Amino acid sequence: MEAAFVSEQGVRLEMEDAHYLDTDFGHKGWLFGGVYDGHGGKYAATYSAEQLHKVFLKKILSAISPQQAFIASYEEISGGLKHHNSGTTAVNILIDGKNIYTANAGDARTIVITTETVIPLSVDHRVDNPEEKHRIETMGGKIKYPYVMRGDSGLMPTRTIGDEYFKPVGVIATPSANEYHISQNDLVLIAACDGLFDFMSNEEIAELARHITKPESLVEILKNEVLFNRGGTDNLTIIAVKLF
Repeated sequence: MEAAFVSEQGVRLEMEDAHYLDTDFGHKGWLFGGVYDGHGGKYAATYSAEQLHKVFLKKILSAISPQQAFIASYEEISGGLKHHNSGTTAVNILIDGKNIYTANAGDARTIVITTETVIPLSVDHRVDNPEEKHRIETMGGKIKYPYVMRGDSGLMPTRTIGDEYFKPVGVIATPSANEYHISQNDLVLIAACDGLFDFMSNEEIAELARHITKPESLVEILKNEVLFNRGGTDNLTIIAVKLF
């Protein structure tokens, strides 16, 4: 399966993104990818990029479903970060034949671009998501838009790996997990951090992707559009997978 990635620091003083991509995951012909957008330092993102796929592979080979394996892996990796102050959003993909399994915690996102539309495969976990806002408030968290607050500290995503300090106010590591069956109208999958989606809408990305379906070219064009044409100010990591 044809896939490519780009990962750029941009104008930020530090690179806090990390990623993982394997087109023969577990030597089974699966494709596995992950984008990790760190904050409070790069440790959580780097740790997740190095370890989450290993935990996930062990769990899925134990015959649990991919969705269950994603949930258990996110929570296990987050538990391993209890003694560190950093955190990370995450989005992961597993492609097995015509089946796509996805998971995300935070505002990293996966979309499938078809010949006619865009299909979201993830859920944005921010306080402007009514379900997330309600969950945080129910768990006793305070919101000072766009942040979940604990004391004088705020965190934008409502679900992350790590961020032990914010766990008492409702920030959890449990991801949204989904399954999707690839059809002949599907062109390309994009998985990326908010460094892409805060500067381009799903539809704007799709317009480019319908004309440039080669993953290596697409990620470079998206990078240039965000960082140079639109003045993107965040770290930027993008994975593109050609589906048909």
